[in-house]
Amino acid sequence: MVGMIASGGRWAHRLGFGVAAVTIAIALLRPLDPVWAVGLAATVVAILAMVSPTLTRTIRQLPSATGPTPRVVAVPLLTLGAPCLLGLTGADATAWALLLVGLTGPVAAFMYSRVVPGGLLAVRVVWPALALAVSPLLGPLGAIVSISLALAVAALAWHPSVKSSYHPPVERGTAFPIPPELVPGEIRDAADIDESGRPR
Repeated sequence: MVGMIASGGRWAHRLGFGVAAVTIAIALLRPLDPVWAVGLAATVVAILAMVSPTLTRTIRQLPSATGPTPRVVAVPLLTLGAPCLLGLTGADATAWALLLVGLTGPVAAFMYSRVVPGGLLAVRVVWPALALAVSPLLGPLGAIVSISLALAVAALAWHPSVKSSYHPPVERGTAFPIPPELVPGEIRDAADIDESGRPR
């Protein structure tokens, strides 16, 4: 959502379709109940929104000239995918533990990608530590997924490129005065100065 609305990212648009496809796959496996109906309706609305001209007009058609490195993109994608992966494998999990790890993943991704204070610490330490600590309560398969995600996110997040993307280096520009005789006449007229730079 943030990638599509804030930056018009093509990757975010494609990821949205991927999430919708996984949601439909989950719907085929779940028993029919009120939650199933609400989830299916929300998925259909999301797909219609993603194909609507209102949204597709805002999506960039060409790739960004200087995009982030693959590691920088992988960190929020892994934490965003945590709820889906844990939900598919967490049949034997304790409910509160599954919700805690699954729902804090997107929060960490949001904090990092939107440069919220503490976002870098969240993906480097807080979320991986939480996923590791709660993994024994997620069942055998859920524990494997949680540990794998925690180690992958931590390993990627400690790379220097991830930090420099979160805190880009500050470049200080320099100003060079333009000689008055090189300034176009209409600009000098608007500033009410003569060719020597003195007020008229």
